[in-house]
Amino acid sequence: MGEPTPAPSASTRLGRAFTLRCPECGGRGIFRNWLRLQPRCPHCALKLDRGRPDHFVGAYLVNLIIAELLFASILGVWVVTVWPDVPWDAIQVVAVVAMILAPIFTYPFTRTVWLAADLIFDAARPSDR
Repeated sequence: MGEPTPAPSASTRLGRAFTLRCPECGGRGIFRNWLRLQPRCPHCALKLDRGRPDHFVGAYLVNLIIAELLFASILGVWVVTVWPDVPWDAIQVVAVVAMILAPIFTYPFTRTVWLAADLIFDAARPSDR
């Protein structure tokens, strides 16, 4: 039997998470589709929900905060760059669409980053596989 592999560093876990890979092993394919995770990593068999029903509530909150801050920042830059001739009608339409699409776009990233943060503070146990 070989030596057990050491746990990845926090920066490695987060780097993997930002690229939508398993924070534990770096394997790809942890998403069924853009909005749904597989039950387990197809490479290391890590349970991606960590076994607690409220595990991803924090990810939802982080997703909403990041998506809306990203949206507000882009909107602010847009208004400042075209000031004083701001196209308010266009901004209204773009704002509504962006507020709907931004959380959908950022959702998988916040799920994997939240999972990485959880693994950093509560390392994977044998029962997680």
